[in-house]
Amino acid sequence: MKALFLLYDGYVDWEISPLSYILSVTNCEVETTALQSEVTHCGQFTVNVTKTIDECVADEYDLFIIPGGDPEPLLEERQILNLIQEFDQKNKWIAAICGASTFLGRSSVLREREYSTSIEIEDFPTCFDPAYKSKADVTVCENLITAEGNAYVEFAVAVGKELALFEDREDELETVLFFKNQLRS
Repeated sequence: MKALFLLYDGYVDWEISPLSYILSVTNCEVETTALQSEVTHCGQFTVNVTKTIDECVADEYDLFIIPGGDPEPLLEERQILNLIQEFDQKNKWIAAICGASTFLGRSSVLREREYSTSIEIEDFPTCFDPAYKSKADVTVCENLITAEGNAYVEFAVAVGKELALFEDREDELETVLFFKNQLRS
């Protein structure tokens, strides 16, 4: 299995940290991409990506992950929107948390699919149909997994569950307890 994380200046690193950990311990190959070779996340750490977005092809991956942050400056970036559409057309998994669902709406992959998001959808009327906004923290609809930003553990577990990354239900529950700091000896 191979996953691609889209990174951009100001992305919220902690929203994808549990997921990146789950992927790494299940021997999933992980790559990162951005419009440029270097980005700075919201915590002000600078990150070098594996490859720029123009070098990425959906056929090479099983999963595309997009963290939250401030998507507004990038909503017209055709390279990002085209890559999202390519993943969707190939029915590959797309996981977006918090404000990243705006990219899904802008690229028209939300269509008439349920979604979760933390942002005020009224601020992005061309991206969202309010009729499909889920009341759940995490929503799985076809090949899309979306989540509210504060549900980052649940988001990671939902992705792991959909991709069959857990050995069994006990492994899944243990992962939740680990991230919620509820494993005690």
